[in-house]
Amino acid sequence: MGCFDTAEGLPQLNNITLTKWNETCLSRATMQWFIPPVVAPLISMYCSDRSCLERQDRLLEGPLETFAFYGLPPFYRDSMEACARYQYLIPTLPLVGLVGTSSQNQIPGPKMQVPEAKRLIYDSAKLARLDTLLHELKEGGHRVLVYFQMTRMMDLMEEYLVYRQYKYLRLDGSSKIEDRRDMVIDWQTR
Repeated sequence: MGCFDTAEGLPQLNNITLTKWNETCLSRATMQWFIPPVVAPLISMYCSDRSCLERQDRLLEGPLETFAFYGLPPFYRDSMEACARYQYLIPTLPLVGLVGTSSQNQIPGPKMQVPEAKRLIYDSAKLARLDTLLHELKEGGHRVLVYFQMTRMMDLMEEYLVYRQYKYLRLDGSSKIEDRRDMVIDWQTR
């Protein structure tokens, strides 16, 4: 019996989680904007014995568990030797791991929570001022170029631009190099 096989007469683990997930309120599309009222810090362990701390670190890092959850990294999937080693260590899982084979409603969303768009604008004085400026510039027929230091800020701004129904062009590190020149030319000419 493999490590991920189920006992006879019992339901499979993925069916249990899917059933429970569908029963919770978080599976509804209207709960996307849910913000928990309290966030508690992680509990950290303290021990004066160094070997205990090292065992805990090994348990938390768990390379085999990481492979089981996330699978073989994409850049190793072309290597026959790496694939064979992965199949030897975890024989019953595909190369993409448990997360790669799970349905999207079972995978936790990103930790960044975006508030409701209207609150996002009015709770931030900088964004409220930018909102006013962009409205004035749009009425004047101007185009605006905004730089960001972090892609997470770009994500927030993208939510804002969609909410306000502004046309925009996003150019970041995920844009292909060969497409960047064309994107800049399109932005300058259109």
